[in-house]
Amino acid sequence: MIEELKTSKLIMPVEIESDNDEIDESFRFRPVKIMDENKKTFIPLYSDDSEVHGHTSAIDIYTKDLANMIEDNPENINGVVINPFSKFNVELPMDSFLKIFK
Repeated sequence: MIEELKTSKLIMPVEIESDNDEIDESFRFRPVKIMDENKKTFIPLYSDDSEVHGHTSAIDIYTKDLANMIEDNPENINGVVINPFSKFNVELPMDSFLKIFK
């Protein structure tokens, strides 16, 4: 599973911060975050469109690119969770997720 995760492209819900709808060099977004019952914050990722619930904007992102983005802009995020609303979800603490790409 770890080897597959290294090269995976997943769907990440985002909040658009740009003033326009066109994707250009000034296009800015930030990942949507969700909180669990213990008040831990996670970035949700989805394996396919049918898993995405209630988010209007999303992008396809390689997991390596997400890891680089997180390292460049660290926030108070506890980890990532793949398919968070599925009975087959995968939760990874942030340090474990980032170590995959070192």
